[in-house]
Amino acid sequence: MIIKKKNNYSFFSISKKIFNKIIFFLGLISFFFLTLITLYYFTSGMYERFKPITLIKKIDEVILNKYFGFSIYQIDDYAKLKLYSIKYIFFSNKLENVNIEIDQENLYKLELQRQEQSNQKKNILNIFSNAKLNFNNEKYNIKIRVKGDRVLHWYDKTQTSYKIDLKGENRLWGLEEFSIQKPITRNYIYEYIFHKYLEYQNLISLKYFFINLSINDSKRGIYAVEEGFSKELIERNKKRNGPIFSINETKNIRYPDVEYELYSEKYWRENHPNLVNQALFSLNQLKNNQIDLNLVFDLDKWATYFAIIDLTGTFHGVIPKSVKLFYNPVTAKFEPIGFDGHYNSNLFNNFLILDFMDDSNKNCDYICSDREWILKFLKNNEFVELYIKKLEEISSINSIKNFYKINLDMINFFNEQFLSESSKTDKVLYKGIGIYQFNENYLFNRSEYIKNRINEFNKKKILNIKSKKNFGKDLTKEANIIFHEGKYFLRNDMEINQRYFLPSGKILIIEKGVKIKFNKDVSIFSEGSIYMNGTDKEPIIIYSDKKFGSLVFMDNIYNINNVIFQNLSYPKERDRILYGGINIINSNLEIINTKIFSSNSEDAINIISSNSFIKNLELKDIKSDAIDIDFGNLKFEAITCEQINNDCLDISGAEINGKFISGKYIKDKGLSFGEKSLGNIDNIYFENSRLGVAVKDGSNLKIYDYKFLNNEYDVAVFNKKKEYSGSSLYLDSTANKDNLNYLIGFNNNIIKEKEPLFKKVSNSYINNLFY
Repeated sequence: MIIKKKNNYSFFSISKKIFNKIIFFLGLISFFFLTLITLYYFTSGMYERFKPITLIKKIDEVILNKYFGFSIYQIDDYAKLKLYSIKYIFFSNKLENVNIEIDQENLYKLELQRQEQSNQKKNILNIFSNAKLNFNNEKYNIKIRVKGDRVLHWYDKTQTSYKIDLKGENRLWGLEEFSIQKPITRNYIYEYIFHKYLEYQNLISLKYFFINLSINDSKRGIYAVEEGFSKELIERNKKRNGPIFSINETKNIRYPDVEYELYSEKYWRENHPNLVNQALFSLNQLKNNQIDLNLVFDLDKWATYFAIIDLTGTFHGVIPKSVKLFYNPVTAKFEPIGFDGHYNSNLFNNFLILDFMDDSNKNCDYICSDREWILKFLKNNEFVELYIKKLEEISSINSIKNFYKINLDMINFFNEQFLSESSKTDKVLYKGIGIYQFNENYLFNRSEYIKNRINEFNKKKILNIKSKKNFGKDLTKEANIIFHEGKYFLRNDMEINQRYFLPSGKILIIEKGVKIKFNKDVSIFSEGSIYMNGTDKEPIIIYSDKKFGSLVFMDNIYNINNVIFQNLSYPKERDRILYGGINIINSNLEIINTKIFSSNSEDAINIISSNSFIKNLELKDIKSDAIDIDFGNLKFEAITCEQINNDCLDISGAEINGKFISGKYIKDKGLSFGEKSLGNIDNIYFENSRLGVAVKDGSNLKIYDYKFLNNEYDVAVFNKKKEYSGSSLYLDSTANKDNLNYLIGFNNNIIKEKEPLFKKVSNSYINNLFY
C-alpha cells in the first residue's frame, strides 16, 4: 500500500496568507503616512494654527459630516436615538397603513422601469401599470409607475419611488394623483416644514405627509405622500382652477433657454385655448425681456415664496425645474407652487437669495447656474422691496414661534415615527452613515442669520416706474370726470364705448342719479377705490340695451349704495376666466340697497376672495347664478331672489354669517353651500324652487328659523366631489315644524332641532337629480 502525503496548501489557506500579507503591508504604509502626517502637523506650524480639538472639529465638519453624514460630536445623540427606538422592536409605529395589490405582469412592468431608469428610456418610464390600493379596508383602482431622477429613488426595488393616479371619480385623502417616496429623498421632516410654511403664509401648498407602505403585503416601511398638480390642489387652496405650467426637463432646465409644458394639457387646450395661449405668450415675453415682471407675476406671493425659501433653507425649491407656475385666471398673474425644496444642512448656511445681486458671491453652490432666473426678480426694484419686507416679517422670532405653535406637535409626531426604521442621514445622492435627527433650532438660527444679513444690504428707496397692463383708457382722463381735493368725481351721465381702467391709488366717487350706459361689449377695470353714492330717490343706474358690458373691481375698497345694475354680461378677456357681470376680486366690498336685473352672465355678481357686507340686495330675472361667492367672507342682511335660472346664492369655500335670504321661482338651488364652507344663517325662506338648500362637500351650515313652501326638495346634504369629506346641516326653527322634503347622502348629516334625521340615500342618486 502506498500512502500519499496529504497536501496542506489548499486554495483557502494560500488565499488567507496572501490576504494577511496585504493587510500587513497596508498597515505599514498607513503607519508610515500617519507618522509623516503627525510629524508635519507638529513641525510645520499647523499645530499653532489648529489645536488638536480644533483640527478634529474641522475634520468632523468638512469631511465626516459633509461627505459621510456622520459626526463624532453626535455619537451620544445617535446612542440615545437607538436606545429610544428599541420599543419599535415590540410595537408598530402609529402611521396609517397602505397596501398596494398588483399582479405579476404589472409588477414586472414596474421592475423593468426601475432597471431601465438609469438609461432614461422615456417610452418605458412613462408607462403606467394597473393595481389596487387598499386603505382602511376600502379598495381603489389605481395606475402606478416608477418615478424619480436620483439614484435614491430607484436603486433598491424595496425602496423605489412611485407616481400614482386614481382611476375614476374616487379620491383618497382628497387627492386624485400623488407620489410616494422614502422620506430620505426629501430629507424627512424638513420637506414637511417647507410645505407647512407655504400653507402658513397662505401660498398654494401641497399635501405632504407619511404612511406605512406594503406591496402585496410585503412591508416597505415608511413612505412620504406628495400631492400631484391637479384641479383638486388649486381648489383646496381656495383658488379658481387655472392652468399649471412647468418646464420641459427633456429640453433644457436653464433659464431662459427653457420650454414650458402644461399639466392636464388636453383639458386646457380643449376648453380654454385662448387662456393657455395668452399665459404662454406672457411667459415667453418675460424670457425675452419684452414685458415687466410685475405685469405677469404676482410679486407679493413670489416675495413671500422667496422669503420662505431663505428661512427654511429649501433652496432647491427656487430653481426653475422645481417651482411650478400657477396661472391665476382671475388675476391673470402667475403664482408659485412650491415643490421639492429639499433642505441640505451642509449647503447655503452663508447664503440668501439676495446674494445673487452680488456677482462675486459664489455661495449659491449648485443653484448658481440658475442666476438668470433669480435675477428676473431681483432686477425689479418693486419686487426687492417687497421681498426684504417679507423676509423681515417671516423670519421674525414671533412668526417662527407661532408657526411651531401650530405645527410642532405633528413635526414631533412624524419625527418619532421615523425611529421605527433605520433612518440614515440624507446626503442627497446617497445615504449617510449617521442617524437622521431633526434640529429644532434651525429656523431660529436662520432667523438670526437673516437679521444680520439684511442689515448689510442697502435698503435705499429706488423710484419704481410701475407699468400697468393695458386694461384700456385711464378713466380719470375722461372730460366729465372732475378732480377735486385728491378725489375724482363722476357727476354726469356717461356712455361706455371702449375699455376703461381706474389705476391703483385713485379714488372715484360716482354721485347720485348718474347713468352709465354700455354701448359696446367692453369692461371697466379698477384697481382704484370706487364709491357709488346713489340714493333711494336718485339711484345710480349702470346698464346696457343689448345685454353686454361688465365691471371688474380688484384689490381695493368698493362701496355700492343704491345702485341698479341691468342687462350686463361677462368680461370677454383672453387672459382671464371671469363669469360675472359684476366681478369683485381680493377686495373689501359693501353693497347696500341695490338691485340687479336681467343679467346675461353666468353670475350676476361674482365675489372672489373678498370681505363683503351686503344689506338689501334684490336680484331678478337672472340667466344663471344670482350671487356667486368664491372663498373669502360674507355678512349679509336681506337678500331676495326671484326668477333665477340657476342658484340664488352659491357659496364655495367661504365663511358666511347672514340674516334673511328668500327666493322664489329658482330653477336650481336657493342656497348652494359647498367646498368646505362654514356658516350661520338666521331666517331662510324659499318657495316654488327646485331645491331650497344644498349643503355639500365638507361644508357645515347652521340655519335658525326657516320656511320652505312648494319646493320640489327642501334640503339636501351630500357629496358632489369625492375629494371632500361629508357635510352637516343643523336646522333649528321656532316657526316651522312641518316635515321636510329632504335628501341625505351617505356620510352626511342633517340635525333637525337637536335630533338627527336618518333616512339616507347614495350620493350618486342625489347628484343624478341635480347635475
